[in-house]
Amino acid sequence: MNKNSKWYAGAMVLVGVVVGVALVSAGTSVVHWSGSTQFCGTFCHSMDAAYASYQKGQHASTHSGVKAECVDCHLKYESVHSISQAQVVGLLWHKAVSGTNSLIGEITGTLDTPEKQIQHRPVMAENVTNWMKSVNYVTCRGCHDLSNFKVNQAKPMVAQMHKAMAENPATDCVACHSEAGHKYE
Repeated sequence: MNKNSKWYAGAMVLVGVVVGVALVSAGTSVVHWSGSTQFCGTFCHSMDAAYASYQKGQHASTHSGVKAECVDCHLKYESVHSISQAQVVGLLWHKAVSGTNSLIGEITGTLDTPEKQIQHRPVMAENVTNWMKSVNYVTCRGCHDLSNFKVNQAKPMVAQMHKAMAENPATDCVACHSEAGHKYE
């Protein structure tokens, strides 16, 4: 086939499209796989202790049957159901930085055993809490609509308290719900 013919150009465009679709599909699959709780809890060894405490926490098994996965709480925008392309880039960047930090902890030996992970838990928890505050708990608010809590007949004031907090950017979810995602004992 002559490299200057339109058939050659068409074939090259077709090959490019097929390769592009394959790469995007493979990349998307890897992003979803590496964002699963199964990955965080079993593949990522630096999260052994965190995974064990997650399994005991409120988000691993809820009354409604809905599970909050690791990424729903620990990656910006993941729990928000519709995000812009710029936010997707931010999500992927945050995912890469978080994964790199875990990998460095694993390689350097600071997070390579559950005992060391538990030892570093206060610092890691403070870092996560500070980050969550800096993004106005977007991960909590992605799933929980504070202005529309259902009234629990046993605790009717809870819905009213959350409704009052709905518009307040200074609302600190972790101040009251410190073990919502992980139960340490």
